[in-house]
Amino acid sequence: MAGIIISYRRDDSGDAAVRLADELADLLGADQVVPDVEIPIDSDFSDLLHRAVAASEGLLVVIGPHWATPLDGRRAPRLFEPTDGVRTLIEAAFAQGKPVIPILLGGAQMPAAEGLPQSIARLARLQAADLGGDRWDTGLEDLADHLHLLCPAMADERSAAPARAESPADVFGELADRLAGEAVPRRRPRIQPPTLPPTTLQRLLAVARRALTWLLWSALVLGLVYAGLRLFGGQPVLRGLDTFEAWLQAVWGRPRG
Repeated sequence: MAGIIISYRRDDSGDAAVRLADELADLLGADQVVPDVEIPIDSDFSDLLHRAVAASEGLLVVIGPHWATPLDGRRAPRLFEPTDGVRTLIEAAFAQGKPVIPILLGGAQMPAAEGLPQSIARLARLQAADLGGDRWDTGLEDLADHLHLLCPAMADERSAAPARAESPADVFGELADRLAGEAVPRRRPRIQPPTLPPTTLQRLLAVARRALTWLLWSALVLGLVYAGLRLFGGQPVLRGLDTFEAWLQAVWGRPRG
């Protein structure tokens, strides 16, 4: 069973949003509420947030007094930055037809459509749940009841939880596991040099080496045979060797012309 994602800005309503997540978890079930988390550096946050929204039942957008105002010397609110995580979550929820519920805290008012990027200007027309001031307790219970009606797949924690599909918590957990695996140094595979066919010269050298080896072994064997005949041969054998040597000397000593 999928859960509800809570989107908020830490420098705007961080403490109140954490309290909201904790108390909604008590009413809906611990695994039914997924607080917005900080996206690690070097990760594809857009793909991750779109997958998380796809696996969720809806999105709660916590809006505090400074949610849509420029901070840290910026000329425009962070909402106008294409890489803003809060904006990406809202865009993904609208694109996928997920319920989006604005939550007002700390006396905040709904921003005007003119003060929002065109891609999320629809947010200004949505009815918000005001949990500011003394409206927290009753507003929180009404919100939980509304979420049960809006998302029938969500069950109270006192009910038996059926088997569920991939939830936003699963998506964030998968990201953490993937980043941890990428942090482990990987051994660089050994690159084998390409095998090239031998050239004609290389083939000739190989034949010459084999022929030279054969000649050396043949000369060694003949030398051993000749020495054996000289040492252990009888008179006929010795005379035959003398005749053979005389013939060789005559052949090699004969002038060429």
